[in-house]
Amino acid sequence: MSRMLFKFLPVLCVVLIAAIPCSQAQTNTEAKRSIIQGIEAYRSAEMNADSLFALGESHSELRPLAAYNRGRSIMEQEGRQLEARKAFQRAAQETNDPSLQADAWHNTGNSLLMEDEFDSAIEAYKSALRADPSHDAARYNLSYALRMQNEEEQDQEEEQDQEEEQDQEQDQDQEQDQDQEQEQDQEQDQDQDQEQDQEQDQEQDQKQDQKQDQEPQQVEGQISQEDMERILENLERQEGEIQAKLRREKGQGKKSKIEKDW
Repeated sequence: MSRMLFKFLPVLCVVLIAAIPCSQAQTNTEAKRSIIQGIEAYRSAEMNADSLFALGESHSELRPLAAYNRGRSIMEQEGRQLEARKAFQRAAQETNDPSLQADAWHNTGNSLLMEDEFDSAIEAYKSALRADPSHDAARYNLSYALRMQNEEEQDQEEEQDQEEEQDQEQDQDQEQDQDQEQEQDQEQDQDQDQEQDQEQDQEQDQKQDQKQDQEPQQVEGQISQEDMERILENLERQEGEIQAKLRREKGQGKKSKIEKDW
């Protein structure tokens, strides 16, 4: 992650005014002591630093500082980011110190950046710069968050493009599968047609064979039925010609001698 500047604000010296009631002064003294002990506990990596800063929030004047330090002490603990941000927001809202406001908003942005909440982190860094335009760490981390946001958008676009490409490939695969199925169906239809044609040809061949088997076979030296029919037709035609010739001769008063071949 980028250079994120985390720091504790120095403990403010408090001058107790005589007008403050004794009970309030005692409370402030205890709260101030808790803040000091919390800083020491944090520097020693002790786990009770945040509870000491929580006690310090009872100080009438150092409440924003205690809230800021409390948020800082729990900021990097797993699962406590939201609690840390609430502490920073209390510090920013309750202080009139621009430097403390800027630090509180800056660390709010850092907490959001740890959770990849780039949009919210950017707004927090902008709030820090509005409180203190010279806050270099907030400016640096704002630039980093904007860059990360841009990369995230590009990644999302690339993922979307990849999903679209995958969808297109799936559509193409489905179309190819459909085309293959259609080709297979056509081939099957052609095969069926060929089988039917073959069956029809076989049936026709069988019928022709049966017809030939049923037709009488011509004995060698015997006149076939067809030849007999042709001979009869010729004899009838010749007889008709002879009769016509006799009728013509008779009409001319001539007697014709009928010659016979036998």
